[in-house]
Amino acid sequence: MEENTLKVKWSKKEKDLLINYPRRCDGALMNYILGDILIWGGINGKDKGWMNYETFNLKEEFEKRGYDITTLKIEIKLK
Repeated sequence: MEENTLKVKWSKKEKDLLINYPRRCDGALMNYILGDILIWGGINGKDKGWMNYETFNLKEEFEKRGYDITTLKIEIKLK
């Protein structure tokens, strides 16, 4: 893995997201956002004034629309 690249991809073996990160804070951000919204059904941010994702599951929505979640891959490099 490149040391300056944040990568997220679906692991068929683990049946979960794998996150590789150059900085711990970046890995935590991706886990919080993608893990909560994509895998576990959402963030309940209504008490914080955020949009309420409590009942929205992006993984299920992708699957309903015909996408193969096992092909998910995100990659971004530090400047």
